[in-house]
Amino acid sequence: MQGESILVVDDSPTILKLVELTLAKAGFRVSTADCGEHGILAATEQPPDLLLLDYLLPDLNGDDVCRAISGNVALASVPVVVMSAKGEEAGNCFSNLASVVDILPKPFSPDALLAVVNHALEKRVPKPELVSRETSDHMDVSGLLPRPQEDKRAGLPAGPDGAALLGDLAVVSIADVLLLLQDRQLSGALHLVGREASIEIYVNKGRIDFAGARGVADEFLLGHFLVRGGQIERAKLDEVLAERSAAPGAGLLGADLCRRGLITEAGLRKAMAQQTTALVFEGLRWGEGHFSFHPTAEASPAAREATLGLPIDGLIMQGLRRVDEWRVIGQEIDNFDMVFVRNEDKIASFDDNRLLREEAAMLELVNGKNTVRDLIRLSKMGSYDVTQVLFRLLRCKFIRRRVAPMVG
Repeated sequence: MQGESILVVDDSPTILKLVELTLAKAGFRVSTADCGEHGILAATEQPPDLLLLDYLLPDLNGDDVCRAISGNVALASVPVVVMSAKGEEAGNCFSNLASVVDILPKPFSPDALLAVVNHALEKRVPKPELVSRETSDHMDVSGLLPRPQEDKRAGLPAGPDGAALLGDLAVVSIADVLLLLQDRQLSGALHLVGREASIEIYVNKGRIDFAGARGVADEFLLGHFLVRGGQIERAKLDEVLAERSAAPGAGLLGADLCRRGLITEAGLRKAMAQQTTALVFEGLRWGEGHFSFHPTAEASPAAREATLGLPIDGLIMQGLRRVDEWRVIGQEIDNFDMVFVRNEDKIASFDDNRLLREEAAMLELVNGKNTVRDLIRLSKMGSYDVTQVLFRLLRCKFIRRRVAPMVG
């Protein structure tokens, strides 16, 4: 049975995406609007069973939206759940509006969201159930499959070379593909091919066991996470890599380092989980390229060794938050060849003890010569973490972009 319809009104693309993913997975029909005016229009055109409404919107306050909807006879009975980081203030603001049935404090977990939605709908319809779908109705893959033959083992059509799913990353979000694999608890290899790199994500019964890549930056290599986690010194790792390069056939790097007694198995597993997580996050950022999923494909040796069993929905929620933050950061730091200089007057007037450790460390590395790429290498941090710290330092005016001197 098709679930109830829910309209989500919020100006944050991240909140809209996370709420939509959670509710769609639970069986609801979800529509979204990014401002109050669009929300009122959407509700008028197609009255929802429930309205999830942000308290603060760029054009209208949430209570104005509620009054506009309550004044429409066709919408007067629609229950409203207000989402707000200002719980008490929002409660006072909406206390005299009969349509508001609950306040959902931000930030909230998927479980909290579903609990509040379920409770709100119970007030409107007797005992509705939140049922997890066995299949993903919110993603139509029929147009992606060229003349498929049915693969009964996976429950999906099989395309060329055994691929059950084929598609364009500019058309279909990789988040939707991963959720489909989770919902159907499939096993196999998901291949992402971008302009300069490729990522392989190995899925086992709807959970991610491992991700590997080719052509990606050094920050996504296993060695980076081993060094960053303090498992091994950079110099020692470089020494081992040089030996392995001179004598190919030593097997997987992680297993080799364990045999040499340089890292522990627990340390290796932690680094592999961090590497896999980072690669999934990177894949979520790709807005162009192609993907293909090969069901029951033989896993790589690294995937068989790892068997991490990472939950897909949790990774997607974290990853989409990062994607949204990347967009904001990218407005200030648009390439890794940028160079920053310190604002010594501002730094001198500020108490160093109020800086986070990574902020103080990054300030030490900013010298008017190091590019962002250099800072990533020297700090042993990932590009996301480095640009996030630089973004904070820029906003607080501790650093500024170096301007090339005028010639002539």
